[in-house]
Amino acid sequence: MRKHIVGILGFVLILGLNAPVAIAYHCPKLVKECRALVAKMEKRKGGDQAKVAEAKAGCEEALRLHEAGKHKESVIKAGEAITAAGQSVK
Repeated sequence: MRKHIVGILGFVLILGLNAPVAIAYHCPKLVKECRALVAKMEKRKGGDQAKVAEAKAGCEEALRLHEAGKHKESVIKAGEAITAAGQSVK
């Protein structure tokens, strides 16, 4: 029984240590999607350009957070920026 518990704890520890690495791969993809959406919204006429500028700044902040190793914060910031870009449509 004790071997099973130690094995399970080892598995959970390994899984937990690899989770930030998995998140790290999502940041650049989200930033790329964010930039593409911002570029698309910038070309649209009649949109809220303040929201587009906010989204653009958010994309760049997400990239800076990724480069600083703050992947969870980067994913959150990229998501907020994508949402802001989507809200720029009137």
